[in-house]
Amino acid sequence: MPTANARSERLHMRLSPDALETIREAAAAQQQDVSAFVLGAAMEHAREVLLRDRVLQLTPRELDQVDTALDAEARVVPELAALVAAVRRDTPQHGEQELTSH
Repeated sequence: MPTANARSERLHMRLSPDALETIREAAAAQQQDVSAFVLGAAMEHAREVLLRDRVLQLTPRELDQVDTALDAEARVVPELAALVAAVRRDTPQHGEQELTSH
């Protein structure tokens, strides 16, 4: 867990009085100070951006492969079908109660 001493960088920004007031009100509604509120919001957005950029980015060729796979006729994979059947046998279905003895 980072300590308070680990915080050594500063971020300065200029904003309009209206924007600052909106941020102050939102921070107060979340019972946070402005710095914690802004940092939390910025980190959440930064993680979303990086996730989209790093994980969900496909090349045009990869998109074509996904489209082709989705358009293809479904086929049964025997090993997967057997696994699903085994799990269904061992798991109570919706509305069923599992009976146990004590």
